[in-house]
Amino acid sequence: MFASTDVGSTRWITVTAVHENGDRHSVPLKGHLRDLKYRARNLPKASQLDALARAVWKKLEKDAIEETESPLASLSIEVWKTRYHAKSLQPEQLQIAREYFDFN
Repeated sequence: MFASTDVGSTRWITVTAVHENGDRHSVPLKGHLRDLKYRARNLPKASQLDALARAVWKKLEKDAIEETESPLASLSIEVWKTRYHAKSLQPEQLQIAREYFDFN
């Protein structure tokens, strides 16, 4: 029998907002973004990542921008999984998807 540890619940997503001045920050995926996060994590194809990116962009545009903060320039979405080596069982993180989005 074959077994795999590559299931959606063992993967994770990072969404990074990049501002025009080069500043970066991680975007928490809460509320209505959580469902989109799970879909993109479980099936990280371009259409799922694009739907997540558009929702995050829309949310960030609605949030108030402080005067000292540079305008948003782009988003980066990465999907990662953990793989275990057969003999040593040492974990290794592998990036399985990465997309950049610029909606300007």
